[in-house]
Amino acid sequence: MMSLWVGAALLCVVALIFIFWPLVRYGKQQNGQSSEVIAERLDENVRLFHEHIAELNAQLASGRIDQAQFDQLKLEQERALLEDEADIRAAQQTRTLSAGVKTLSVIALLVVAVSWGLYQHLGSSADVEIRAAQELKQKLDNEDYMAGRNPDPVRAREMARLIEARLADNPDQLQYWFFLARIQMDLNDFGQAVNAYQQVLQRDSESAMVMAELAQAMFLRDESKMNPAISDLVEKVLVKEPDNTMALGLAGIDAFGKKDYVNAIKYWERTVKLTGPDSAGSQALMAGIERAATLYFAEGGTEESLAAARSGRQLSINVSLAEGVDAKPDQVVFVYARAWQGAKMPLAIARVQVSELPKRVLLTEAMAMTPAMSLGSIDNVEVVARISQNGTAAAEVGDWQGSFGPLDMRSLPADIGVKIDEKISQ
Repeated sequence: MMSLWVGAALLCVVALIFIFWPLVRYGKQQNGQSSEVIAERLDENVRLFHEHIAELNAQLASGRIDQAQFDQLKLEQERALLEDEADIRAAQQTRTLSAGVKTLSVIALLVVAVSWGLYQHLGSSADVEIRAAQELKQKLDNEDYMAGRNPDPVRAREMARLIEARLADNPDQLQYWFFLARIQMDLNDFGQAVNAYQQVLQRDSESAMVMAELAQAMFLRDESKMNPAISDLVEKVLVKEPDNTMALGLAGIDAFGKKDYVNAIKYWERTVKLTGPDSAGSQALMAGIERAATLYFAEGGTEESLAAARSGRQLSINVSLAEGVDAKPDQVVFVYARAWQGAKMPLAIARVQVSELPKRVLLTEAMAMTPAMSLGSIDNVEVVARISQNGTAAAEVGDWQGSFGPLDMRSLPADIGVKIDEKISQ
């Protein structure tokens, strides 16, 4: 930060030198005559002029000079008087110019002072200070880590103070709110972290990452307790980012608290799969999975039922092709389940080729596009089998398809068959 002010001061000095050096140099050439002195010189020149004219009149009267000589000498005296007066007036203008130079100097100093003040108010000196403090903090924190020490929290508090001061002047700087939230999390000041994350969401309401971190901050603020607001945030995150490990972990905690041990196991197992068994939090998650399984068995669950529950709901569909359907053997057949009279997003989807039909296709919860929209989340579904003309999942005019529904996932029939026999016309 000091280097910024030193550089700015040097630039101001250079600018003043460019302005004042020509003025100082020019000022040395001025005679500095006052208005009183100039008036006296003018009066003296007029007096001398009249004396010379009187002498010329006396010489003309005595006959020492003739009329032609008199006229010539008088003209010379008049010219001399006019030339002296012009020189004196020029000196007076120079004095006036000197006063203008002083005014210009004052204006130059005012411009520098006002520019300095405006930069203090509108400039980015605070951003430069924050950047310098951040770089210093990172350097010292790394030194602490290398030495096996925990970083000094005083540095984080100073960073928080600088950012809060900057946000007081410009509260719409989203990146500073997010940075402040992360710092408050490091300081275990979860209440302040929640406030900062909420400020971020007010300015970027679609960020799944911020929602997940806000949910975590709220969970820690409330002494590791879930509530409906946290659950709602987690659900929104998993719709946008099904593999968000922070949201999956919280979803498992929420399910565990509701004694939904199977879903808790499924959420945590997915988290461990995404982060790896050797990650920092995986050991705690695997312990939670074992705890959930123990409680599940204590409530009467069996190994077989748990294994079936882990795989989730399933649909076994016998897909066949009706006679007269115009399809090539290598065309793709999409087989999927979707909500009955609800959203058209597939709850589970598989793909086979026309040459494989008839074929039994198994749809499971693992085939869901998002964990929040799966066979386990909807009770009434419809199954569809569609031959795609161009290999895309979206239905188009000219595709052949068949469907069956509604199906109650809680009491499925022994055999589910879908025959492709309808051509999409519009």
